[in-house]
Amino acid sequence: MSLWDPDDRIDRSPTLLSSALALAAGVFAVTANVGAPVAALICVLGVLALSAGLLDGRQVVVTAGTGLLVLGSVVGGTQSVPVLATLVGVAAGLLAFDLGSTAVSLGDQLGRETDTTQVELVHATASTLVGGAFVGAGFAIRETVSGGQPLSGVLGLVAAVLLLIAALRRADPVR
Repeated sequence: MSLWDPDDRIDRSPTLLSSALALAAGVFAVTANVGAPVAALICVLGVLALSAGLLDGRQVVVTAGTGLLVLGSVVGGTQSVPVLATLVGVAAGLLAFDLGSTAVSLGDQLGRETDTTQVELVHATASTLVGGAFVGAGFAIRETVSGGQPLSGVLGLVAAVLLLIAALRRADPVR
């Protein structure tokens, strides 16, 4: 039987794997928007904020950083970035949000030292597949709709996805 030592503290920092994957998704969003300098700059600021949030374990900063990633991608869509790259950038920003939130939550609930590799990889894979489906569906809709305004369709799709994420977060039984 071991005795509890009050000096033993659990490191509640965000988990390393999901943090690294969130940052990789953020860098991917920057890459998708490299054709529009203003959009790329907004995305770079988003990656910097995301990094700061993951270092401090502050969800609000992670959310702000990933919000900048999505905003930068939408701005890129209004400039010279192709529709497919815009969809990829938005999906990468949302993926960074999901993975960054997972890193903060797992670190806070279980601690950084707990082996959560398998759970994180399954979660990251599923989220990436959902993001890929979002990109595929958005691009398919854009290609099949004729005579419409492609930018308004993309922005409507982005708004719908953001509302869906907000609704799913409110329905989270853990909160």
